[in-house]
Amino acid sequence: MEKFDRIKIGGLKVLEEGACVESSSPLEDNRLGPAVCAPLAQQRLNLSFFTHVAGDREVLCTTSHNGEAALTLLRSRADPAASLALKPGTSILAVYPHDKRPEVIGTFIRSLARARVVIHGLASSPSAISVVLSSSRIKPAVEQLFEHFTFPGFASPEEFFSAQAPPKEYLEKVVATYQEKVNKVYWIIPQSDLDLWGMSIASSDILAGFADALMEMGKLGLAIPFLVALPGLGGQEFILSFSTARRQSGSHRLEACATGDQGSEVRRILTSHLADIRPMRLTPVAGIFLHGPHFGDRYGIAHTLVAALAQAHIKLLALSCTISSISLIIRQHELAAAQVILGNTFAAPVESAPATSGS
Repeated sequence: MEKFDRIKIGGLKVLEEGACVESSSPLEDNRLGPAVCAPLAQQRLNLSFFTHVAGDREVLCTTSHNGEAALTLLRSRADPAASLALKPGTSILAVYPHDKRPEVIGTFIRSLARARVVIHGLASSPSAISVVLSSSRIKPAVEQLFEHFTFPGFASPEEFFSAQAPPKEYLEKVVATYQEKVNKVYWIIPQSDLDLWGMSIASSDILAGFADALMEMGKLGLAIPFLVALPGLGGQEFILSFSTARRQSGSHRLEACATGDQGSEVRRILTSHLADIRPMRLTPVAGIFLHGPHFGDRYGIAHTLVAALAQAHIKLLALSCTISSISLIIRQHELAAAQVILGNTFAAPVESAPATSGS
């Protein structure tokens, strides 16, 4: 087996006892709010993972005993041509922090490919990169992660698994009902001048090629503030959406990227590692990142955000909610309006530096 230098990283987390619902529709009808987020919030279903790309396609995760209820709710509001599927017995596996480094995200994806994981959803937050996978593949996935990363406190997969709390005990500890009149967040951080890339690939089997592309982007000094990947309509394709930006500092930055066209470099890298794809670029776009507390354990957070954007007539291009953060991508000219409406919707302190913890 080819050997790679292991990357030092802060943490590894597993959330078990879950169910995943994959949803896709051939019609872009702005159904995310009324057909997905609103009914889930009304039934007080907590989401531990949620991704969306304009199109409309979503992947959401909840506790195992709420999986059927979530599927039924979405099916009752879905377009007749929509495709929905329930994947029971799923878990969420995350590493943190990635610091927007493509080499960390690429190594994570490479580990999943080597563990032969079927990816039901992939998402990044400002701190963590997370995957939804079958619970039966947790052990081989973690073993591969230890081949590529080093984690403080755990010298081996065996040490990591021995330290994990029983799933039911963990769920009883964290799941709670919140009755806040205004949802609180730790911070709301904007980031402008991003490129948003979107592409479809034949299946998740060739995600290893995307991992190699990310590794090359890291060498060019690029950052990846946002990433989602999810199954497409009918499971016949895999949708990738991610944003790129130049790093503000660091020794990895190359003059060729700093002075040249970032978009042409990214396109060249993608097409060199992924055959027969047609990457689409939208620029400039902006990201907004909201952090905690405990988005995964509080129902209605995604609905509050989506409803606020709809009220301001702001188009949501892509969204991810994983671990304790929500990340969204919008057109750059709508950034100021989005900051106003979200500032009025969520109780947040004045803009501050984001945390790096994955908790």
